[in-house]
Amino acid sequence: MAELRRELGLLEAVVYGVGLILGAGIYAIIGEATGVTGGSIVVSFLLAALVASLTGLSYAELASLFPKAEGDYVYVREAFARDVVSDATALGRLAIGVISSAAVALAFSGYLTAFVDVPAVPVAVVLVVATTVVNFWGIDLSTRINVLFTAIEVAGLLIIVWVAGGSWGNADVLQASNGAVGVVEAAFLIFFAYLGFGSVVNLAEETEDASVAIPRAIVLSIGITTVLYVLVGLSAVALVDPQVLGQSASPLAEVARVGWGPLGATVLAVIALFSTTNTVLILQISTSRLLYGVSKAEYDVFPAVFSRVHAARRTPHYAVATVGLLTLPFVLLGDIGLVAGLANLVLLVVFVLVNAALLKLRYARPGLERGFRAPLNVGRLSLTAVAGLLSCLGLILFYVLTW
Repeated sequence: MAELRRELGLLEAVVYGVGLILGAGIYAIIGEATGVTGGSIVVSFLLAALVASLTGLSYAELASLFPKAEGDYVYVREAFARDVVSDATALGRLAIGVISSAAVALAFSGYLTAFVDVPAVPVAVVLVVATTVVNFWGIDLSTRINVLFTAIEVAGLLIIVWVAGGSWGNADVLQASNGAVGVVEAAFLIFFAYLGFGSVVNLAEETEDASVAIPRAIVLSIGITTVLYVLVGLSAVALVDPQVLGQSASPLAEVARVGWGPLGATVLAVIALFSTTNTVLILQISTSRLLYGVSKAEYDVFPAVFSRVHAARRTPHYAVATVGLLTLPFVLLGDIGLVAGLANLVLLVVFVLVNAALLKLRYARPGLERGFRAPLNVGRLSLTAVAGLLSCLGLILFYVLTW
């Protein structure tokens, strides 16, 4: 049987992670989150970053132990040896991928309305179809597109920081329009922005020296994007009223308009189109690789047809097509806040299982060779994994009680 082609190094893996995280977060959800909490959006970014970093360290260690495309599924399977738990993890990760793709595709439509008056849902459907085609064509083409588009989206965020740099003193980062509940609710929404680091592991079978490169890519991706997130969040509330941002379909374009004028709004709207396109593409890639991985004969979670690789393109074509089709029903919901909330809830459940898997493996199989070890340990106990598990459970409880 044909295998996936290893085309990615550390740089490409980091770019994939940064592209996933930035596109999903800043360009797609910052408006909704700022409308919830006001100037304290900066605090919400830091809170979300802390929770993501704790779980990210667990992913990094597990990825060094099991550098496979099926990612979370194999971590939980190796730790608990129970099909019901590992199969639920695979289903959860598949759901996260398709729901998140839908949310970011809807964000793309919001920015496109800055240029043409078009209905959001049909535009999002066209984007999903187009990225599915690119995904099928090959990882080499996808990588070139990702590197270019990620450079463009980072440039857009640096523009926001530049135009607002002199106004940071105007930001009231302690202004919480809905109190502590609003800060946590915004952090919950922003957590959607960090889903990218969990998807980096699905590229393991297309990455050289994956047991070392993937853990490093996870840590670097979270670090780079957190710095950019905080600076952009600070810039946004320094220039624009948070409630205005909350009502905008293209929030960063609104920030650029205030700081730079109509030209700035146009430039940022164009960049946001590149960013959201890039994120949908990478989500489609990572999710299809997960479906490919867990459909292998050794796991048999899904029908084996999804593990087949196209002889010429060397991509899992049946998995690619299926992920694209599964994304479309969530696009039809048409509400980015609702869609992102659904993705977050499933994501947090998976993160609980991943942190628990690391804790279990530390004791059950301590002799496994690790290319990376999470810091802050007491004997075999990982304090970061414990904190990651508890913080994810806390956000799940918050979602259940308030949404």
